[in-house]
Amino acid sequence: MKQPPLNKILIVDDEENIRFILKEAFAGEYAVFTASEGLSAVEIIKEERPAMVFLDINMPGLDGVAVLKLIKGTGQSPVIWMLTGVEDLETVLQTLNMGASGYITKPFDVGKIREIVSSTMTASERKERRNPNDKPWQIKKSKK
Repeated sequence: MKQPPLNKILIVDDEENIRFILKEAFAGEYAVFTASEGLSAVEIIKEERPAMVFLDINMPGLDGVAVLKLIKGTGQSPVIWMLTGVEDLETVLQTLNMGASGYITKPFDVGKIREIVSSTMTASERKERRNPNDKPWQIKKSKK
């Protein structure tokens, strides 16, 4: 399966201010797409193939768990971080078991989210450049 482009982020949240804050945080650095509800998010994922998705758990209509399930059904493999205003351990564990990479509670620190994106994109870039025939002990680190 072809990996998604490394420069696209999707933010899915029914709160306009959350979408705005995160979009502004990454403007100029990444192509940022937003959706206020789940079905739009799934369509964006199919069309744009983002590398990362920030997905709100509690949304009207389809909640984040249902959207996560739909995303996994598209055959796409973005890194997905769940956003939640309510720390519901059962739902968080369910999303992690379904393939989410982690969760962030609101209100959140934009700097922390920037760190998550930076480390995820860097790891994805290393994975993209790696030759599948290389053994882990043969991979050389690039000099900066």
